Amino acid sequence: MSPTRAERAVALEAWADDVDATDLVEIDTDALKAIAQYAARRDRLENALTDAVRAARRNGRSWSEIGTMLGVSKQAAQRKYAKLAS
Repeated sequence: MSPTRAERAVALEAWADDVDATDLVEIDTDALKAIAQYAARRDRLENALTDAVRAARRNGRSWSEIGTMLGVSKQAAQRKYAKLAS
């Protein structure tokens, strides 16, 4: 969980501690929980993908090859990962 999401979670918990129970309405939060879980997975996956691109570049792989593996053009791969992979 990113610091921003963690800080928001702490703020939400503090609010929940202070709220009057009679003001609460029960709602289904499964979709929101799923969003948070997928966002955390996306962050981990993006970090792993950046590490893989960095390793490929260190091993002499071209941006064309990397772009092909990502399903994008060499320019798109370079634009997204060049600064992160250096």
